[in-house]
Amino acid sequence: MNRKIFIVLVFGIMFYVTGCSGKVQISGTVKYSDGDPVTRGNVVFESADSSYFGVINKDGTYITGGNKQVEGIPKGTYKVWLAQTESSENFFDENGTVVSYTITPKVAKKFTSSDSTDLIFEVKSGGTKTFNIVVEKP
Repeated sequence: MNRKIFIVLVFGIMFYVTGCSGKVQISGTVKYSDGDPVTRGNVVFESADSSYFGVINKDGTYITGGNKQVEGIPKGTYKVWLAQTESSENFFDENGTVVSYTITPKVAKKFTSSDSTDLIFEVKSGGTKTFNIVVEKP
């Protein structure tokens, strides 16, 4: 292999591995205004081009990652909203078949869509960033 090509490849790999890929991992908490944690769902970071998510843990913490998002989120401005935060209860007949269910929202509706959210987060280069989210109950 040509020495110049080899050097360019080595530096390119080092540049990517050391976090200069321009992607940032986001973490934080999702809590209600009274301080209680939101205990289920996903935090969605949505731009005009793409969306990324982090799963909300039972203690209200989240971190972006999983699937193709292991490296993090690219720089840019994102609308932030919550998905799958509602809970459901199934009702069964005598044969064990679900005959109906109820869905109970766990956060105010404005936080459940990119069209209605007022949460905006700008991702800048370098390392891990924290974005703590406060929402209202329904």
